[in-house]
Amino acid sequence: MRVGIYNRWLSTMGGGEKHSLTIAKCLANSHSVVVITHTPISKEVLVERLGLDLSRVEFQVIPEQSLLKLSELTQQYDLFINASHMCYILPRAPRSVMVVYFPTPIERNLAIRLKRWIGLQLKKWLMVPTFDGAFGIEFVHGVPAWRLGRHVQINFPCSWHEYEVYFELVSNDPFVRGVALFVDERLLGEILLPANYRAVPCRISLAGTRPHRLTIELQSEEEGHRSSPQLWLTNFELKHPRYRLYQLLFEQRFKELGLRLRSIPPWTNLDVVNKYDVIWAISKFTQKWIRKYWGCHSAVLYPPVDIERFKPGQKRNQILSVGRFFAGSHNKKQLEMVQAFRKMVDEGLVGWELHLAGGTKPEQVHQEYLRQVQSLAREYPIVIHTDLPFEQLARLYAESAIYWHAAGLGEDENREPIKLEHFGITIVEAMAAGCVPVVIDKGGPKEIIRHGYNGFLWRSIRELIEFTWHLIRDPELRQRMADLAVIEASNYDEHHFCQRLKDLLLPLGVDI
Repeated sequence: MRVGIYNRWLSTMGGGEKHSLTIAKCLANSHSVVVITHTPISKEVLVERLGLDLSRVEFQVIPEQSLLKLSELTQQYDLFINASHMCYILPRAPRSVMVVYFPTPIERNLAIRLKRWIGLQLKKWLMVPTFDGAFGIEFVHGVPAWRLGRHVQINFPCSWHEYEVYFELVSNDPFVRGVALFVDERLLGEILLPANYRAVPCRISLAGTRPHRLTIELQSEEEGHRSSPQLWLTNFELKHPRYRLYQLLFEQRFKELGLRLRSIPPWTNLDVVNKYDVIWAISKFTQKWIRKYWGCHSAVLYPPVDIERFKPGQKRNQILSVGRFFAGSHNKKQLEMVQAFRKMVDEGLVGWELHLAGGTKPEQVHQEYLRQVQSLAREYPIVIHTDLPFEQLARLYAESAIYWHAAGLGEDENREPIKLEHFGITIVEAMAAGCVPVVIDKGGPKEIIRHGYNGFLWRSIRELIEFTWHLIRDPELRQRMADLAVIEASNYDEHHFCQRLKDLLLPLGVDI
């Protein structure tokens, strides 16, 4: 059987990508599996970063395409698995599965329909163009750039007055002679491109009063020499006051909102969802919101966790929390945890340390958040670890006695459930390393922890502090709960994941 698995975010190598590639690995033992994405990334990098044997898995990098073209692509497969967040592709394969990490609201009521309509109108008003036929964004000599396919279309919304589009084309491909530029199917001109990374500037004036389509057509020495030529579009600038406002708000300050704005799916989302044979949720929390938002049944396929990479070590008097340092939604609440630990020290805690470990993001707003955490931690036994290699992170897990998790603190689950932890992979990693989890009683974490058995669940900072004091003062209880946590963590290993996957695929007539 030929299986296609789509994940447009594969190059981010996050938890969702680990989930989809483990599906690929399990299926590849019995079937021909192709993972489809847009941004080139080597199999070797994926294997090293995610710790998976992908020797039987094939990878296909295709240009960014419209949802209609992606839908046509699914016909090539006997089983199509859409494992990409916020991508509503109409399946045309005989069997189809949608993997949902967390659902986006779909227009089942007037308020949601109005919110989406406002988003679409805002996107048009801000002159946000759409790219069809480009790969994802890469960095060329440190500058962000769209990697281009052989045929690229950039669609511009309507403006009331003339405006200019500026961009630069960069090539390092000896087979690429140049490109032909078309505006609304009219040939604008041809541009020769040297294969030496030298940027060639392009300026195009577009009349107002109607939308426009810019087409970039590759010209090469050998027509079919490669599907992904070494050609990039960089320094893109739409010289329009409304687009400058978009850049200021959604590319510099509120990048997550900008991503959502660019990714507003079409009005037919619910029809698309209902075309899939089955939906797999990554947790019961996600399953609950699929039912609320979409009115659909789903089955749970918990993410796989590499528990064999985490082992208990010689424990020290330290508390650990792992999560990226960033501002905005789904924040890991490091500031609040630092404040809680400071309070414990002020109450008389001696001989214990709090360690916060996580990746960082270069944007100013996220760096400022990290500086706030570091500033608040000064003069207290609190250690901040940024961008640790895996070996050092595993050592921190092994040495820590208690694990804290606070994502979702202060958030209203009923109003903004997306801000809660959808599952909690780091909690399972900590359990495998013999840490006793003391985690928030919201979202996915409360499915992992049985309160008072293999950890504690808390609803307030006061409870977080009380349960932590309880463990510090009772080493025997701490050891007993740590031993149970290690046992419980095994329920999320790759073996259990593949067995659950097998059970979910059997009703579709697929065996592995």
